[in-house]
Amino acid sequence: MKIDLHTHSILSDGTDAPKAIVDKAERLGVNCLSITDHDCIKANFEAKEYAAGKGIQYIDGVELSTFSTHEIHILGYGFDASNCELAEKIHYFERKRKERAELILNRLYDLGIKLDRDMLPTDSASVGRLHIAKLMLAKGYVTSIPEAFDKYLGSNGKAYYPSQRITPLQGVQLIKNAGGLAVIAHPLRFLQQNRLESLVQGLKPYGLGGIEAFYPTHDKTTINTLTMIAKKHKIIATGGTDYHGENRNVELASVDFKLDGFTSSRLGIKK
Repeated sequence: MKIDLHTHSILSDGTDAPKAIVDKAERLGVNCLSITDHDCIKANFEAKEYAAGKGIQYIDGVELSTFSTHEIHILGYGFDASNCELAEKIHYFERKRKERAELILNRLYDLGIKLDRDMLPTDSASVGRLHIAKLMLAKGYVTSIPEAFDKYLGSNGKAYYPSQRITPLQGVQLIKNAGGLAVIAHPLRFLQQNRLESLVQGLKPYGLGGIEAFYPTHDKTTINTLTMIAKKHKIIATGGTDYHGENRNVELASVDFKLDGFTSSRLGIKK
């Protein structure tokens, strides 16, 4: 069974339209799909019915960017996309992202880097630093995306402006209150820092339901360790490619996601 529960469309920082991702999933023989745009749930309204028409199981998804003492991304699955609290918070994220982009563009302008604001994607609800970095590259101000982040857009960059984010606890609760399941995305960093289990223990009482075990940068040892942690804490182990189209060199559904019965039942996936 081919599954990809971590993908991004043009509505955040991917390059494919939601329906184009579904079309590609069909060509690749994907059985179950979720589009998890950053702080944006619009793709679900475009893709869910379209995927069903092609015989693909679709799970409503989102990836929330949260922060406490460090950045933590929280994947949300199976929530009610029309939930008022969730919709209100997503609108807040969209507004804050646009405000941050304007502040960064102003700082870049003061540094002599003049970018046309109208060139930022109007179809993305999650305008971010990657979009600005691509503009800088296209205009010749930098020679690569990493250079844009190193010199200007990263946390130590000349034009960096911190984002205003909710905490991981708030993110988990937001997903739970909308009837969904919250999952810690790409947790390798926390595993390497010996902080993952304490993070799980801290968030589980507030609704955390899983960790992303199957991911492009996870080797077999990492996957085994993560699935064991999931079993220990009685939460699910999910998987996905973090597909971004042309923005990342990872193909859709290229991660071998071993779906167990507990995970499939919690997510409502029919095997």
